Amino acid sequence: MKIIFFSDAHGNRYAVDSFFADIKMIEYDKVIFGGDVFGYYYEQDSILSLLRERHIHCLLGNHDKMFLDLVEGKIDEGFLIERYGNAYKNITSRISMENIGFLYSLRSRYEIAADGLKMVFVHGSADDELNGRIYPDTVIADGTRYKGINFLFAGHTHHKMIKRLSNGCTIINAGSIGQQRDGNGCSYVVFDTIERSCDFRVCEYQIEKLLRDIDIRENERVMKEKLSKVLLR
Repeated sequence: MKIIFFSDAHGNRYAVDSFFADIKMIEYDKVIFGGDVFGYYYEQDSILSLLRERHIHCLLGNHDKMFLDLVEGKIDEGFLIERYGNAYKNITSRISMENIGFLYSLRSRYEIAADGLKMVFVHGSADDELNGRIYPDTVIADGTRYKGINFLFAGHTHHKMIKRLSNGCTIINAGSIGQQRDGNGCSYVVFDTIERSCDFRVCEYQIEKLLRDIDIRENERVMKEKLSKVLLR
C-alpha cells in the first residue's frame, strides 16, 4: 500500500494546488491530510471544498478546532486575529455551511492496518492528538501511548522528521504543505507499507502570490515581515 500524507495547509491554496498537481505523477492508494486548514493565510473555504471534492481523508487540527470553537462562541475572534493574523477576520462568514458541517465530521485520530503494520495518523502526538508537539530533539520519556504502533504520522510542528522510539514505534512528521518552518520547503511524504520506505518530497509553489495576498490582507507590517521570513528562509 502506498500512502501520501500531508498536513498543515493553513489557508495556503497556492501550495495545496501545487501539491495536487505534484501527486498526479505518483501511483498511490490513499491520501491523508493531517489537519489545520485554518490559520495564517486566507483560502480556507476553497481548500475545504477541494479536500471534499477529492475525497481526501482528513483529520482535525488544532486550528480547525479553534475555528469550531469560534463558531460556538467559545473563543474570541479578536484573540485569534491578534495571535494568527487577519486570516481569522470575519472567518465564520467566509466558510460555507457545507464545509462547516464537514469540519464537524472530522476526528483527531485515524488508524490503518496494512501489510502487517499498524499505522496511526494524528495532528499532534499520540499523547495529545490535537496539540502535542514532537520535534527531532523531543524526549518521549513515557512511550506507553505509542506501544503497539508501528508508524505514527503527525504534523503540527511544521518540521520534517523521522524519529524511532525504543519500543518499536517510528514517528514520521511530514512537515507543512502550507507554511514550512524548518528551512527545507513545504513538504509531504510518500510511505510504502511493503518497502517500509518514507520519501519526503518538497512542493514548490509561487510564494510571490502568497506574499501579495499578505500585502493586501495584513495591515500590520510586523505580521507581514514575520510571515515573509518564515516563507523565504
